[in-house]
Amino acid sequence: MQDIWQYIDLWKFLAGLGTFLFGMHYMEAAIKDLAGPAFKRFLRNQTNTPIKAILSGTLATAVLQSSSVVTLMVLAFVGAGVIQLQNALGIIIGANLGTTFTGWVVATLGFKLKIESFALPLIAVGGISIAFFSGREKVKHIGSFLLGFGFLFLGLNYMKEAIDTLAENVDLSMFAEQGVLVFFLVGFALTAVIQSSSATMVINLSALSAGIIPLEAAIAMVIGGDLGTTITAMMGSIGGSSAKKRAGFSHFLFNLITAGIGMSLLHPIVYLLRSVWGITDPLYTLVSFHSFFNLLGIVLVFPFLGMFARVLENMFKDDNKLASHYLPLVTPTVPDAAIDALQKELYGLIDHVFSYNLNTFNIPKDIMGAEPVKKLNGRNLKPNGTDEYLTIKQLEGEMVAYYLSIQNEKLEGDEPQRLEKYVFAIRNTMQAVKAVKDVVHDIEYIERSANDTQMKLLDLLRKELTVFYKELYMMLHTDKLAGLMELLADQNTKAKDMYQRSLDEIYGMARSGNVS
Repeated sequence: MQDIWQYIDLWKFLAGLGTFLFGMHYMEAAIKDLAGPAFKRFLRNQTNTPIKAILSGTLATAVLQSSSVVTLMVLAFVGAGVIQLQNALGIIIGANLGTTFTGWVVATLGFKLKIESFALPLIAVGGISIAFFSGREKVKHIGSFLLGFGFLFLGLNYMKEAIDTLAENVDLSMFAEQGVLVFFLVGFALTAVIQSSSATMVINLSALSAGIIPLEAAIAMVIGGDLGTTITAMMGSIGGSSAKKRAGFSHFLFNLITAGIGMSLLHPIVYLLRSVWGITDPLYTLVSFHSFFNLLGIVLVFPFLGMFARVLENMFKDDNKLASHYLPLVTPTVPDAAIDALQKELYGLIDHVFSYNLNTFNIPKDIMGAEPVKKLNGRNLKPNGTDEYLTIKQLEGEMVAYYLSIQNEKLEGDEPQRLEKYVFAIRNTMQAVKAVKDVVHDIEYIERSANDTQMKLLDLLRKELTVFYKELYMMLHTDKLAGLMELLADQNTKAKDMYQRSLDEIYGMARSGNVS
């Protein structure tokens, strides 16, 4: 075994692997920047059914060349309540099929054509574009994509040359005697360490092309690599929100199922591909197997997505002690989804303040209807009084900290304007609850007193506020936007009139000596 290492240029192989991973990273970042908000909108809007979600996940991963980026976006959109868990699972399993596209590209371009003939021109054009057109964003991103694509294949060439030397000088027939389970475990461990199933596929293709390992062993390594790529999501979900745990575990469980299918049907599928469908080239057989067993896994799992989602929701329940509901589920590094989460949390903050204000004035919550009462009672509100106010203050603090985190990210389109609007609304909402908190002691004093005049004043104010809060709540939660600004202006006028009537009443009582 020691003799083998003298025939492999380890540093050249590792340099090739590093160059390949660097190219993948550059391509991923460039495509993400080029896609921009349009790509995120596509992922959000094309996932309203499980079938569309699977197709979107497949296409998105094939384009981005990274299932991890797609999974990150999915996690964010699930947390923001934009995508249902069942459809998110569809995107995740579709991403598994999309990631097989890399193998087809590499097998076709990297092994059937002379790499230097197109890798070096790509690096040249890409590097020059970045150097001379850094001020033009789109040209720079296209240059980054070309540079990454070129480095990807340059790295592949280094790995191929390092492995070819080994194949020419060492008798590797002993590897054929190893069981496929050993190669499955090697593929799993390798991908878990380097965190790229695409890199594992390239290593497999290089080894298979050089004749180091037989086809069945290469297939087993690819199956193990698909399972190994889930380790990142699993580790990232430890200690995270319930949504992250559900997504991370679902990714692992689905890949475990497909790995079991692939290993169990390894020989029958190879026979089908080679003898029935006539795919005799070992490299194309390998990438065909990779796509086929992932597609087979999707077909088998698809009917049970709804049940699968319910099981995951029961397994991982929310148990955080935060006042916010949506913010812990969404990473601020995906601003589009994060701003949606902040918007939903803002609705929650307004509902909290409604609840506090109604409790302070002893106004029944059912003036807003059964559903709002159910929603308010279902939130993380503490008992009435000071604890309830502290919960609202805690929620405000979490929202402001989240807002500052989003500001550190690159915002696109109308995102800065949306963010500022929501922060302005948070500030106004908190001014409202603080204003009511300032009169709590006055209300308590009046309710304890035996002064009929003062109680009459409080009852009058309570009746006015009952109408005010009912109308305001209906306006803030309506889907009919036509004429809404006129209604709000009218409500503002009524509030000013109510304020003036209250002042007149109080000053009249003071002049008559009925109140101090």
